Amino acid sequence: MNPIKPHLEVKFISSKKGKGLFAKVDILEGEIIDIAHIILISNKDWNLIKNTVLVRYIFEWDDPQVKGKYDSMISLSISQFINHSYNPNANYSYDYENKCVEYFAIRDIPAKSEITVNYNGDPSDETPMWFEVE
Repeated sequence: MNPIKPHLEVKFISSKKGKGLFAKVDILEGEIIDIAHIILISNKDWNLIKNTVLVRYIFEWDDPQVKGKYDSMISLSISQFINHSYNPNANYSYDYENKCVEYFAIRDIPAKSEITVNYNGDPSDETPMWFEVE
């Protein structure tokens, strides 16, 4: 059991897909799933990270206040395990002021269901990913 987020659980899915985040209870449309605090990655540090396994966990950070200096970030949260889907049940929004990402349900998510987002940022965006989508 996760004492910090008892309504969420990370489970192994497959060797190809890895781990995913699952609801342990029913989550209603509009409910906040997680607020993920982040660490900004400087563009200089990006050059050190881009050829490592960490690149799989890096997100773009489009904060106009730091654009050009900090264009990437890494989340320090259980939501780091949310997988991509072209039919997601969750979405996210950036909170630039507090340097965090808020994940919320865009439809009801039954208990035991995997929580997914569209990595393109828009739930209906079907732009191809840099990886093979299952």
